[in-house]
Amino acid sequence: MILKKLIFDNYKTYYGLQEIDLYIPKEVRDEKTQNIILLGGLNGAGKTTILKAILYVLFGKRGMSDTEYKRLFSNVINNTFFNEGGRECSLTLVIETDSGEEWTLKVKWYFNQLKKMTHEERNLNVRKAGSKMAKHARIDNIEVYNRYIDKIIPYHAAPFFIFDGEEVKEVILRQNSEEMKEAIHKITGMEAYKQLLIDLRTLKGNIENKLTRSVSHSTLTNIQSQLKEKEVAISELEIKKNKIQTEIRHYENLIKEAKQERNEILSKNSKSREVIIKQQSRVATELEMLKKDLSLFLQQNTYNIMLREKIQKMKIRLKDEYSISQKKMLQDASLSPYRNFINQLLNKSINPPLSSGQLEQLRILGEEVWIKENKISNVQLDMEIIHDVTSKDYALLTNIAVKDKYQVSDIINKMEKLQQELDALEIDIRKAPESVNIDKENNKIDLLTRKLGELDLKRKAIQKKYNGAVEERTSLLNKLTRISGQDSNLDELNQQLVDVDKTIKTMQQYVSEVTVMKATYIKEEFSFMLKKLFRKQDEFGKIEFDLNTYSIRLYNDQMQEISIQERSAGEMQMISSALIWALTIASDLALPMVIDTPLGRLDSYHRNHLINHYYKELSEQVIILSTDTEITKEYVELMESHSYKQYMLDYDERKKYTIIRDGYFEYAKS
Repeated sequence: MILKKLIFDNYKTYYGLQEIDLYIPKEVRDEKTQNIILLGGLNGAGKTTILKAILYVLFGKRGMSDTEYKRLFSNVINNTFFNEGGRECSLTLVIETDSGEEWTLKVKWYFNQLKKMTHEERNLNVRKAGSKMAKHARIDNIEVYNRYIDKIIPYHAAPFFIFDGEEVKEVILRQNSEEMKEAIHKITGMEAYKQLLIDLRTLKGNIENKLTRSVSHSTLTNIQSQLKEKEVAISELEIKKNKIQTEIRHYENLIKEAKQERNEILSKNSKSREVIIKQQSRVATELEMLKKDLSLFLQQNTYNIMLREKIQKMKIRLKDEYSISQKKMLQDASLSPYRNFINQLLNKSINPPLSSGQLEQLRILGEEVWIKENKISNVQLDMEIIHDVTSKDYALLTNIAVKDKYQVSDIINKMEKLQQELDALEIDIRKAPESVNIDKENNKIDLLTRKLGELDLKRKAIQKKYNGAVEERTSLLNKLTRISGQDSNLDELNQQLVDVDKTIKTMQQYVSEVTVMKATYIKEEFSFMLKKLFRKQDEFGKIEFDLNTYSIRLYNDQMQEISIQERSAGEMQMISSALIWALTIASDLALPMVIDTPLGRLDSYHRNHLINHYYKELSEQVIILSTDTEITKEYVELMESHSYKQYMLDYDERKKYTIIRDGYFEYAKS
């Protein structure tokens, strides 16, 4: 990434809204001639404020105690602005990533009338490359924000890219510490390899767990065979059902035709019978329409009616599970640092070794303490999460319409009423006086009606068998789904376990070899830069990078180890700068360098070499904050040829605030 702007809004010594343009265009960076942004100022003008501001906007309170935070940020509002009635101040840092995105990070502080800070607010705007619109987010979950920032500049990399030049020797003094070892691991990418090994071992454990609860292949085959037999039986019953349904429709049509023939005879015989027949025709038509309505309604809504209660229960269950899942995700995000820590801790060798039960107790008890200490909402999983659905499926399932069976009952009641009316009209027709003999027609209708009744009984028997077969098929499908979810293929699981074992062993070998390669690379780059920077060119006979301690070891021409701590302050700075160079090259991170007072303790030789051979090659963007004591005519001329922009931090003693001006210690040139 590269820094674009730093904006102060009544922050510390910077009164009003003041902006520092730090951007170096890509074409200038590609030429590699002017990569330095120079900011000069007397002591107290606000140089260190700039360095601390960049660190805080990026990393917040990380690595800082509450006491230190209160000391540094309890009084950040500009005094002049506060006396004028102002009650808020802010810092804004604009950066550009290698993908062309522009990130605007802003921290804002609010104060009461007693100048006591009430709260802090953090915001992030991200504008995609080529877009005019930015995506805005207020940061409420700081852990999520930290992981987001670490994607472009890891927190552990900060001491090697943003530091005080006079304190850079601390890099060497801390080199045997666990903190330093961890920082080098992370900046060189070794931490990612370690995490990958942890993930692979977790994957291996998951496969082993699946193996313990998986089912045999023969069980799966047996269920699939039963399911196939049931599908055949259902298919045969459907054929029989369709065949008898066709016969029923045929007899219904015959009865309808017989009644029409009889009614035509009657309509010629009596006016009263003609009226009854018309009524019978109307009622029969209404009954047929209701049958069609019922059939259509059932086709569209049968499952929704039958599953009404289950759908309602499913909706409630899905909403409860979704709520728990959201809470669990928040809890898991908050517990992520603890789980990384405990996984690393429990993978360490312990003597005497703890049992698996004791290790699990430590993990569980530690999690409870972590939750309590960090005041994390503890999500009690009082129900099992049995659904795994996408957001689209979740919306679809929770919006399924629930149909009421009373609509069916209403249609059936109307049909029964019409059927009763139809039967009554049939009786009326038979009782009506007749001059013709219709016994033959009535007998035919009765015969057809009895046959229709027999067919209907047969149809109901087939339907009962069909429904039973469908239920058995559904049961077998559910059983098959549950077994499939248990990774029933033992051969596949065993092969996965073998593959993961091979991958872990290969990765262990890879990490071992890459560690040696990284160490060799760091040693070579360190040696290369140290020889460029040091005045005494033949000072060292051998330079080593210790793989066990991740530290630099120097030897004289007699192969006797030299104590680094006994070197002068200037030499210590050169050694530390060379190590930062080596780690920066090894990390392959293209990040800006921000260095405060880098030349204060150096003689002219080391100063010139640091500028000519170090800063102009170190990064595409090097921001140097210097005091007047570092300024010489030669220094100004060197900086002019290598710097893209120069600023002066001008502190007004009378007004008690700093103004950022273009130009750099103009009086030094004269």
